[in-house]
Amino acid sequence: MTKQRVGLLVGCVLLAIAGWAQTPPAKKSGGAAGGPVMPGSEQWMDIPAAAMTGTPSVEMGGTLKVAILQGDPMTAGRSYTLRLSATDGTKIPPHWHPTTENVTVIKGTFLVGMGAKWDDAAMKEVPVGGFVSAPAQMRHYAQCKGGDCVFQVSGIGPFLVNFVGPDDPGPAKKAE
Repeated sequence: MTKQRVGLLVGCVLLAIAGWAQTPPAKKSGGAAGGPVMPGSEQWMDIPAAAMTGTPSVEMGGTLKVAILQGDPMTAGRSYTLRLSATDGTKIPPHWHPTTENVTVIKGTFLVGMGAKWDDAAMKEVPVGGFVSAPAQMRHYAQCKGGDCVFQVSGIGPFLVNFVGPDDPGPAKKAE
């Protein structure tokens, strides 16, 4: 190796070390700050009113809480992972989201239906470990049944719940 190449290599290594030395230490907490989130360590809170628009067409009849595990669900273009906790019997009325919603059932019996009108007969049971993906603007609804439920939701923000009535026409069709 020539002296120039050795000098260049040493310079690059020194720059890398200097940059690493100036990097602040990573936060040790999990969740939105990064790192693992252990079961039972979630920080549960009420769903912010800013995340919901419209009037639910069905009485919810239970308690729904949210814990943000990663990211920023309210900021457009940012990834997020959150958990929702629902008491037995809680209904999530027909609604849609502006972005794709991916749901994995963590605990309990989760029922899901597609469409703008609540229909018990059309709901499908999603067991623990099951997965549901609802594309942007797809009208859907859900219920926790047979005990409390926890389900994990991930996607790209914003995470907004737009409640709809039974006569909602759905998304406008694109002109061809």
